[in-house]
Amino acid sequence: MEEQKDKKEIVPEEDVKVMEEKLPDDIVIDEEETVASAEDLANFMKNRRKAQQEKKQVERENPEVEEYHSEESQLDPYLEPDPEIPWVKYEEPEFLTRGCSRKPESYKPVCSCECRSCSKVTSTNWMAGIRQPSDRPFDCVEVRFKNNHKEFYRLPDGLEVTEGDVVAVEGQPGHDVGIVSLSGELCRLQMRKHRINPESENIKKLFRRAKDTDIDRWAETLKEERAALIRTRQIVADMHLDMKVNDVEFQGDHSKAIFYYTADERVDFRELIKVLAEVFRVRIEMKQIGVRQEAGKVGGIGTCGRELCCSTWLTTFKSVTTSSAKTQQILPNPQKLAGQCGKLKCCLNFEYEVYADALKKFPPANQSIRFKKGLALYKKTDVFRGIMWYAYEGQNDLIAVKAEDVKAIIEMNRRQEYPEQLEDYQVELMSTSALAQESTDEEVERELKRLSEGGNGVVGEEKPAPRAERGERGERRENRDNRGPRGERGDRNRGSRGERGDRSERGDRGERGERGERREERRERPAKAEQQPREPREQRNNKPKNNNNGDQPRRSGGGRDRRG
Repeated sequence: MEEQKDKKEIVPEEDVKVMEEKLPDDIVIDEEETVASAEDLANFMKNRRKAQQEKKQVERENPEVEEYHSEESQLDPYLEPDPEIPWVKYEEPEFLTRGCSRKPESYKPVCSCECRSCSKVTSTNWMAGIRQPSDRPFDCVEVRFKNNHKEFYRLPDGLEVTEGDVVAVEGQPGHDVGIVSLSGELCRLQMRKHRINPESENIKKLFRRAKDTDIDRWAETLKEERAALIRTRQIVADMHLDMKVNDVEFQGDHSKAIFYYTADERVDFRELIKVLAEVFRVRIEMKQIGVRQEAGKVGGIGTCGRELCCSTWLTTFKSVTTSSAKTQQILPNPQKLAGQCGKLKCCLNFEYEVYADALKKFPPANQSIRFKKGLALYKKTDVFRGIMWYAYEGQNDLIAVKAEDVKAIIEMNRRQEYPEQLEDYQVELMSTSALAQESTDEEVERELKRLSEGGNGVVGEEKPAPRAERGERGERRENRDNRGPRGERGDRNRGSRGERGDRSERGDRGERGERGERREERRERPAKAEQQPREPREQRNNKPKNNNNGDQPRRSGGGRDRRG
């Protein structure tokens, strides 16, 4: 045994070179001082092979690992990530809350498309390109800050800015940096909407366009807002204050911070302000907002699948009551009526007036109607179909009745008259898909009828009566419609075309002589302002006929003289 211990394993030099190439980077072999012997290298390779075998055994036992490392053609891009592509963590840009997706440049306006897509409560300048009523431009502009925070500022003399310019404005204290959102006459209308006097001296001043140093300082300040919000919420939780901090907004020069919060009751945050001022080393301002303003400032997706109205275009919040939902025949389900803010949805007011106007034609709801069969109780109403549902007392079978019939039944009940049963007034309803299919079938029938008959395809159009059934009046109208142009009719007593010869055999106009020339002259003359009264048919028929060989040309149109 001792001889075997003293005996060392001999490894060929070729294997040693191969082992040295496969060594990890942290193992370095020095030629003068050998760090690892051949025996150590052999043990290392054995352990490595053993680890590879254990890994393959685990892959065989676990099919998920094998599926994950399957071929690229078998990978599902929607379920499995591609192992060759590194996973990149999404980080929201700091300037996205300011109305742009990246850091703006000095003296270069932000693109209008970028402002519209990245801004909350954005406004479109529909007066762009319209000539202003006065040569003097309006000297106030609207500047956007974080989210839906906007304020109005007065321009200095000689400075002209456009929408999208990054500007430095007056702050309390110091200065702030924002992006111009409105200018010109549209800004005047916006100030009138917010009841702000443009001539007031309380309007703050706009200093200049932001420089590179202002934008760099502004960018450094925005990076601290997210961490400041989390830190503030921790401090509020430690102080056991009944309030919720929604957002933090730092001023452009990092001299002031605004903390927006919501609270159900009055909160004493005097100690909180001292702690925040000591932690962040800035001037602290606390602003209390409502839950609707919180939803508009934070943003989100509504139950309709679109972005919240309060964060896109809605700026005024009207009170919403449960009567609006009842008028629109919506079931009082709190989960469906509440929005992201926990209050009733603002969109309940959008169609309220339409429903209220349509319900004026309906009889009063919750009024039962009596029949000889029994008493029918009101259940529900379909406003736009004009249908009301009733059911007999103690039964669950709903019967649809028109609103006009319900009015008539109520009047009969007032006169102590009772119809036989409710089923006599029942209306057969069709589903939406059945109505769509019916309209499609009617369109197909109309098109087939138009193609087969050559008409306009109007359903219910009667065909004209045959000529034999029209009578004498129809024959005269037909003969009158079949007449040619007035100048080519000639005398009615000249005979048929067969007696006169074919038109092609009579020669061109140039070969017709004086008659053809005079007819051309008559066509070139202007029409008379007043035509002579037409002679009776008997007098025209008694007049002598004119021959073509005579000096006087033949008159056309049944005796009317057209030579003037």
